[in-house]
Order: sequence, then C-alpha cells, then structure tokens
Amino acid sequence: MLNLKAHAAIATLCLAGAAGAATTNGIANGGFEVVNGNQPVGWVGADSSAPVLSNDAHSGAHAMLLSVPGGFGGSGMLQDSVAHGGLAALTAANVGDTPVLSFWAKGDVSPTGNAKFGLSYIGDSGVLYDSGLQFFHGDLSTSTWKQFSFQAAAIPAGAKAVYLLINTAVGPLEGGRVNAVYIDDVQLTLTTAPVPEPETYALLIAGLGVVAAVARRRRA
Repeated sequence: MLNLKAHAAIATLCLAGAAGAATTNGIANGGFEVVNGNQPVGWVGADSSAPVLSNDAHSGAHAMLLSVPGGFGGSGMLQDSVAHGGLAALTAANVGDTPVLSFWAKGDVSPTGNAKFGLSYIGDSGVLYDSGLQFFHGDLSTSTWKQFSFQAAAIPAGAKAVYLLINTAVGPLEGGRVNAVYIDDVQLTLTTAPVPEPETYALLIAGLGVVAAVARRRRA
C-alpha cells in the first residue's frame, strides 16, 4: 500500500495538471503577414503619415515602415486586440499575468525625431493601466535588426483588451535625414490559466480523500 507521502505526491500531481497554462500572442498579426492591399489586417494607421508595408522584414515577407518623409509630423500604427485585432477578450484567467512585450526594429530618425511605444489595458470603465510612452530610438541600428522588450504590469481585474501604439515623430528635419523605422514580429506573451476539467477536480478530490483517510488511520 502507498504511504502517506506517496498519496500526497499523487494529489500534488493532480493539482499541477489542473494548473497548466497556455501562452499565446496577445497581439494579432504581429508579423504583418496577413494583409489587405498595402495594409496589415488588425492594425490601424495613426498620426499624419500612415505606415506602409515593407519587404525589408526581420522574418517572413513583410514588416511595417514608419516614415515621416519630410517637414513635420508623425507615423504610427495601433491595435486594440479585440476591436481591431479580432482576438478574444481577456478574462479572469488572465488576471495577474505579467506579459512581456517584444518586437524587432531597425532604422534611423532625424536629430529632432524619436521612436516610441505605449501599452495599455482597457476595460469597460476605460484605461486600467497605461505604460506611458517608452522611447527606443536611442538604441536603433540602421543596418541590423534589434529586439526590444518591455515588462508590462500585471493584468488587472476587469481588463478586456490590450491597446498598443508604436510610432515615430519628427520636428523640422535637420541634415536631410528622415524618420524611417522598421517594425516586425510584435509579440505579447499572454499566459492564460485554463479552467480545470470536471474530471480533474474529481481526481484531485479523490486523491485528497485518500490522503485524509491514511492520516486518520495513522492517528488511530
């Protein structure tokens, strides 16, 4: 007959099976491979100069080029993961998760320009978390793709969607340089804890019952 430690191990394994989690991308079409004409599905252009698809990609066939070709203005793209991306809404199973946002970029900006992103969680009552603007132009390379990562805050209760904005902006151009920043392979590591199946609960309860029975017999 199994001893008390063995029964406890069985119960622990049952619980571990119930606590398994799945990781998905919380951003739709992060590689910009699903397109409609010259625009990626799931993304919306922002600012004064709309981003365009580029064949200069980190992986796959496409990247997005955020470019301000002259004068003064900005170029950006944004996504609400539900409204624009068509992904399922966040649920209670996502609460407490701390996703990492990452993307690959390369390019150049004018001395008067910048490149930045912002990440938010949206609920029925509005914005529940805002990362603020995170600038990354100082680490860009004009010849090599570099990966940028950002640790987001824990997803709060009531969050329904992820909102991401990536853009460049430039003042009066200097030295003939323009903002030209390529973005590709956007990833938000979203971990969802699945709800255990009824059979898992039954197995766990049975295992705990055996442990309790063994404990009672030992006390007797």
